[in-house]
Amino acid sequence: MADSSRLQSNIRPLNARIAQQIAASDAKREATRQHYARAHRRRKKQIVIVGLAIAAVFMVQLIFGQVRLHAANKALTKSENQLVAVQKSNDSLKKESKQLQDENYLKQILRDRYGYSKKNETIYNLPN
Repeated sequence: MADSSRLQSNIRPLNARIAQQIAASDAKREATRQHYARAHRRRKKQIVIVGLAIAAVFMVQLIFGQVRLHAANKALTKSENQLVAVQKSNDSLKKESKQLQDENYLKQILRDRYGYSKKNETIYNLPN
């Protein structure tokens, strides 16, 4: 087929006023197209900016959540270590309490720590 631009050049309008209206409507259509193209680019930019802002807020929330989680895990580990230490202390105190019920153990502590002696007994403290 023939090129459309070559065919258009052979056509002459019969009415000059209609030709002016067509030219004016073409210019108006082009201005409208450009206006909508600018509006579309502006909306596209706004959507991207809002999307990035929302993503940034979510990222900040995620980071702060991770920091809080790490701090909570650290506190939990510290508390668990303290619990283990207290349980060991509690076990040793229970053992000592049970031993204090024994009269021989009680006599041994009084002799070792406080220097009590039996009747007619002499205690000698030797250096280590």
